[in-house]
Amino acid sequence: MNDDLPDISRLASLLADPGRSRMLLALLDGRMLPASDLAEAAGLSAQAASNHLARLLDGGVLRVEPRGRYRYYMLMDSSMAHAIEALAAAAHGGDLQRPRLRPKGNAELRLARTCYRHLAGRLGTALCAAMEEEGYLKPHTTAHGFIITETGIGWLREALDIDCNAPGSRSPLMARACLDWSERRDHLAGPLGEALCTAFLTHALVARRSGNRSLEVTDAGGEFLRQHFALTL
Repeated sequence: MNDDLPDISRLASLLADPGRSRMLLALLDGRMLPASDLAEAAGLSAQAASNHLARLLDGGVLRVEPRGRYRYYMLMDSSMAHAIEALAAAAHGGDLQRPRLRPKGNAELRLARTCYRHLAGRLGTALCAAMEEEGYLKPHTTAHGFIITETGIGWLREALDIDCNAPGSRSPLMARACLDWSERRDHLAGPLGEALCTAFLTHALVARRSGNRSLEVTDAGGEFLRQHFALTL
């Protein structure tokens, strides 16, 4: 059939394999990882991982960069990360109707983690909701996201050194919303989400943990959230 509809079945077939999906979830924090790390994350042999990675590269899901002796893999772009996060949310959507089931993910991941360079988990969703409540964000009337208000522009600059009006700034006045798979609420994605995550790391409000994409909210981060939003995670 010849039409202008995108062929989502091709992408869906690439994401359907459990091994490939585990490798993609391991890349959701925006890092570049070698094949050996991805094989370990997916519980696959080196040969099997190599075959899966080749298919994901051919399908445009991943890209690769040679660095010295090694090749490092990453998600193709933020829209691919957004699609994977949305699928993770949909995969666990039935949990809301089954309250006796344990929440998905460990406690550290549910509290705070990176989702392709933005803040996710309870930290990310609470920050998004608090910024809207304070008037720093307002819902966009047509797109699924938020508009950064003038008050919000001022707060971002004063509190986190994020200048939305700087020449060449990648933080436009439109902020995208991303459905969080563990919280089933929105966290901030896109350039603003990336800028917030970078600022939280730069100001040591959060710190990366080794072994997964969870984040530790530092003492300084806890004080920041209490002072600006009366938030306690």
